[in-house]
Amino acid sequence: MTPEVPPLVVGIDGSERSLDALALAARLADPGQHVLLVHVHRNGRSSNLTALQEFLDPATAREMRVVSDSSPARGLQAIAEEIGASLIVVGSSHRSGIGRVFAGSVAEALLAGAPVPVAVAPHGYAGADNRLATVGCGFDGSPESEEALAWAAALARRRDARLQALAVHSRIAFGALSTTGAFGYRSADDALRDELEQRMRAALAALADGSEVSGGVLEGDAATELAEASAELDLLVLGSRGYGSVRSALLGSVSRALVHSAACPVVVLLAGSAVAHRADPAALAITQSDPGA
Repeated sequence: MTPEVPPLVVGIDGSERSLDALALAARLADPGQHVLLVHVHRNGRSSNLTALQEFLDPATAREMRVVSDSSPARGLQAIAEEIGASLIVVGSSHRSGIGRVFAGSVAEALLAGAPVPVAVAPHGYAGADNRLATVGCGFDGSPESEEALAWAAALARRRDARLQALAVHSRIAFGALSTTGAFGYRSADDALRDELEQRMRAALAALADGSEVSGGVLEGDAATELAEASAELDLLVLGSRGYGSVRSALLGSVSRALVHSAACPVVVLLAGSAVAHRADPAALAITQSDPGA
């Protein structure tokens, strides 16, 4: 018997950000997945939000709920916990340019402690070519990045998309000094880069699901390199608070920076936020909420 797919939560407020969030939700929702549209208002009032539902497939089961809370992020978090949502989807602030993500205060607050993964769509996403052909994932060898890779792989498999793992090696001070190993002399930087690549290759091989996967190691600042790479991706998945043994670790600060600078939608998996869905990859889904920047 196929387990029920956890619902997808979309935060809406009647603005253009809501359209972006709904467009991403429509792209990511699985067949038969319930979509909950949530409007958080200080006084529990609802604007005229019915027209926004036109972005969803008519066959998609959806429900609209108004939540009374002075904090949109807190309201969305509470709903996600209550219904066991798979993800919270957030639209970007109108202050960003087309094709760029600018996280508002709601997204920032969600990233500080959401119980489930958080997805943020760039401003203007609703009017763009919303295909999902290539899913990228930042990888640094940490447990968080491995969790993110498994999550991204499950999504790519369900969407028949290509999965691309992206690791970034940041050179360290005195990294050019030589070390002695089984293969003679090499720099500490080369050794760390090789270690990172080996971890990534092993993680990709462990997927072993027949999907189209690839991986590469970039050189430079993690946030900068991944932001540039995002221009060629349809979605970028990141694990947050990854304190791996390799010096190229994607720390929480890197994930936060990419939510601001990525050219494609970004999904951030906070430490442990996807553990509940790990046993059933088919139940992993992406949600978008609508920040009021």
